[in-house]
Amino acid sequence: MKLLFSFLAIFGFALSSNEAIKAVNIVPGGQNIGIEIKPGGLMVSGTYDIKYNGTTYNPSINSDIQKGDIIYKANDEVVKDVDDLVSIFTNSPQSDELKLSLKREGKFINRNLQIIRIDNRFKTGLFVKERLLGIGTISFYDENTHMYGALGHEISDNNSNGILEVDSGSIYDSYVTSITPSINSKPGEKIADIDFNDYLGNVLSNTNIGIYGKYETLPNNSVSLPLGEISEVKLGKAEMWTVVNGNEVTKYQIEITKINQQSEIASKGLSFRVTDERLLKVSNGIVAGMSGSPIIQNNKVIGAVTHVLVDKVENGYGVYMRWMFDMANKIYEQYYG
Repeated sequence: MKLLFSFLAIFGFALSSNEAIKAVNIVPGGQNIGIEIKPGGLMVSGTYDIKYNGTTYNPSINSDIQKGDIIYKANDEVVKDVDDLVSIFTNSPQSDELKLSLKREGKFINRNLQIIRIDNRFKTGLFVKERLLGIGTISFYDENTHMYGALGHEISDNNSNGILEVDSGSIYDSYVTSITPSINSKPGEKIADIDFNDYLGNVLSNTNIGIYGKYETLPNNSVSLPLGEISEVKLGKAEMWTVVNGNEVTKYQIEITKINQQSEIASKGLSFRVTDERLLKVSNGIVAGMSGSPIIQNNKVIGAVTHVLVDKVENGYGVYMRWMFDMANKIYEQYYG
């Protein structure tokens, strides 16, 4: 059985393929982007042991505070960043315990964190972070709504199994500096710098088929192409647009090897194989950071890269662009409709 690897590395809806669909044009992406997601609190990324008075305290074992939990309140005060938490600790000098309000897998829970003071300093036993950073690829831009779609799959944190909720987020320009090639059983990755001074847009939603938000401006020399329908996708030659050096989008040849006729949203709509020797020479196939790269066939935008086959890295999966476009419209209506 072949293994899958999804890169960056929640909600769904069904749409009948028989519904009337208007012919639309979109701008294919391919640009590398930096992604910043803030979950609306502090994410617990790990815990550690604190030894004191002949005993050991660990928040995971002793207080049921787990990796992936989001701390959004402490002693009923809102927590957005580390400074908020430090301020609450500082203002509770006599207390030996702090009430934390947490979110875990979509549910709200309360836990009590011990405050341990050693040499006039407090220790919590928690590792926390305020944001999640990564890179990926823009899939498309919609000139009518100014919405974009990227990645083609969800962003999840290594510390939790669920899709990371978005309280706020941003995308930035990003420059690919090098490629670590994939080898079978070990996918490679794009190495890139994120330019936090070059804000490109917000992140409104993180879904099982990509991230979505409003963009500021279109890239230079952008072109508009028809959105391909699922019924129009054919076996055979196609192109994948992506960046492997700097910020230049390059078109690479691929071959679509399998088509799944889907009547509702799913990420694995088509299978493909990289055939372009230029890309194979650089990356050996698909690498982390290529997720979201648009797939073009017969001058229509039909899909976006989502996964690589770990044991055969020149092969991958794609999501149909029709699903991503419909998701972007759903989110636009939710926020701006």
